[in-house]
Amino acid sequence: MKQLCGPLLYYSAAMLSIYMTYAMTQSMAPNLSAFFGAEPVEKSLRLWLCTNTLVAAGFLTFAAGEKFCPPALKKILPLAGMALGAAASFVITDATGMAWALALMALLLPVGYLTSGAHYVLTMQVPAKWRGRFLGLAITITVLIQYGLFTDGKGVAPPLMAAVFAVTGALSCYTLRDRIALQSLKNDDERVPPPSPQYVAMLFLLISLLAALHGCGDSLALAFYANVDESIFHDSIRLFLPLGMLAAGYVADYRERHYLLSVTAIGLLLRIVSLFALSSSAGFIFSQSMEYFISSFCIMCYTLYFLDLAGKTAHPALWAGMGRTLALPISALSANFFYYVDNFSGGFVTAYILILAALNLFFYHGNFREWLEIPISSPPVPNCQAMPVTSTSTTDVPAVAKAANTAPPLTEWQEKFAFTPREMEVLKEVLTEKTAAEIAAELGIKERTVRYHIANLLKKTGTTHRAELKLLLSLPIDVRE
Repeated sequence: MKQLCGPLLYYSAAMLSIYMTYAMTQSMAPNLSAFFGAEPVEKSLRLWLCTNTLVAAGFLTFAAGEKFCPPALKKILPLAGMALGAAASFVITDATGMAWALALMALLLPVGYLTSGAHYVLTMQVPAKWRGRFLGLAITITVLIQYGLFTDGKGVAPPLMAAVFAVTGALSCYTLRDRIALQSLKNDDERVPPPSPQYVAMLFLLISLLAALHGCGDSLALAFYANVDESIFHDSIRLFLPLGMLAAGYVADYRERHYLLSVTAIGLLLRIVSLFALSSSAGFIFSQSMEYFISSFCIMCYTLYFLDLAGKTAHPALWAGMGRTLALPISALSANFFYYVDNFSGGFVTAYILILAALNLFFYHGNFREWLEIPISSPPVPNCQAMPVTSTSTTDVPAVAKAANTAPPLTEWQEKFAFTPREMEVLKEVLTEKTAAEIAAELGIKERTVRYHIANLLKKTGTTHRAELKLLLSLPIDVRE
């Protein structure tokens, strides 16, 4: 567990730098009505789009640096980002116009770079079965520190921001000090198949839709908040975010992400219903609490699915933070777009609910991960033609049926197709008509690992499904040849 302390502190510090820069830019933005509008809600949404886009660009700079920069320069980049961000935190407080825009870029690009590095370290060092709870604990630490440093959510002084940059940069240098060793770490002790193009495409679609729906809800919430007296809010309500992250982490790790998406979809539905039903001041504290709690499940989805994907790709530095890279600008763009919708009419709400239902049914009930990675189905048994009978046969019996009594032992098939010992164990269970879940329970391994071995058996034998595989093994070896 000691090896996880560095990634935990690094991730917490990186997320703290994001939250603090958001608070700083919202509270210290000069008069930019020409760019962001004069209305408070409109200004907040457009500034949010700008900051999210810059942070997402910072995520990509880390991936580019890891791929194209020489090793010596990679060690310097975190220090350079730390220095640039710390300097920008002092300049941005007094800058105006173009100088403020440049300072904003200098502040947010290093934040994205350092946070992307934290995602890369997380996917390489934290085992998949713990990642959800790890994320929940890390963001809980982040919010508690933020709550202790500035309880109003806005009072971020430049020296404090510079100190956070210094800590984040130091932790980045420490955890990324040996990249070769980091890249050789194994996150899972079981072989898993590489992600298919269909899986990656559907994952992009999933995160994009979730981010758009999340941003839509944010826009609606801001519209309601503008009409409510802020004095009724309690700052402690922000503590529902870490509470939600801990709950989301547990749901994510339970049965390998099977319920994460479904619970998130239900939460998004409850979120928009609560905003319509509890728009009065009396119920708004409960509504805002639910806002923080449900947002944590969206954050978990954005982050975790791509963290799981990254370890199976050739460029984990790019894919580890891709969920945040997509979600940040898409959610902000969605919030800006839906701000101009006709006061969120009944037709809009209906479309929102239908999209949520489609997400839940298509991805969750379609066995999202396994279905896209290893498409194993159960088609009908093939219509095999009977083998010709010998002239000495007295009855018209297919040779396949006769061969069943003379089928070779499995060891001969193992030698012929070079089955591994684990594949042989799975094969013996397959021949007993057990399902993948039953085989996993019998052998004490994961269900996706069973599916992986079955896919290998089918590939090695040139068959397409389990029924054909069983039929093949009932034949003498010379029939196959």
